[in-house]
Amino acid sequence: MIPNTMTKPTKKPKPAQPDFADAHKACRTTKEREQLAIFLKARWTEEELHEFARLFHFRNGKDYPTAASYRRAIADLVRHYRILGEIYAHPSDRTRLDREHWWLSQFRKGGSKPLPPRRGGLLQRGRGLSSRVSEEEYAWPYHTEEFRSRIEQQARDYFKIAPEHPVHVNAWAASLRADQRQYWKESEVLRKATEATDFILVPKEAPKGAPRRKLVPQHDDSFWGETLKPHFNFEFAGHTAAFREEVAALARKGKKPDAEVSPLSWKLACHKHYVLIEAAAE
Repeated sequence: MIPNTMTKPTKKPKPAQPDFADAHKACRTTKEREQLAIFLKARWTEEELHEFARLFHFRNGKDYPTAASYRRAIADLVRHYRILGEIYAHPSDRTRLDREHWWLSQFRKGGSKPLPPRRGGLLQRGRGLSSRVSEEEYAWPYHTEEFRSRIEQQARDYFKIAPEHPVHVNAWAASLRADQRQYWKESEVLRKATEATDFILVPKEAPKGAPRRKLVPQHDDSFWGETLKPHFNFEFAGHTAAFREEVAALARKGKKPDAEVSPLSWKLACHKHYVLIEAAAE
């Protein structure tokens, strides 16, 4: 009998699962320890949880995750994954989801290398803030030093803070919000000026045999909800006198020929019979 010299291929050993020893030690309750299983399921590593707690849940003056940092990070991410399971029920929470996914993907793309030690000024937070560092704070780890300096100078100019005095983190955050509002206003002015020339109104019913037209957004988002683009307003600068009278005639249908047409009636008639498309497509 010939001996069987063939051997079964050896199975590759499974990689050891992280035990999250530091995070486990920081937990106070059984419920918190059980929540660590979520990170195993989501395939987080100990290094990733350590860096997340260090960057976004640090205590003032400490460039490392404390026990409280771990507990807050765990609670934060547990809420994140709970929302992930209910994303279709709560679509408004997608922005929050994207934030966690963005950080984790960026951290892994960078080779999972932690950020260098931070200077003392980046380890201070103001009172009354949430446990998690946000983009509006001076301590947000992904602001550049040039950006911090620019916002700091704006805060000094507005609050009249002398160069020898430090700028409080809350004053810096207020200056950042003002800068963002100004940027948004300038962007809106530029967008509307561009759309005023790039978008045109055409009859809603296209001629027979004409190629299908691609419509552009007909509304703007505002604090009060969606509003029609300025092109549908009577006073829009791009309208000719002939076009205004043409839409006014449509608004007078069923009324006296000399009936007065209000700006709102004109706007509704314009929206009923015309649509916006790109001027280049016409």
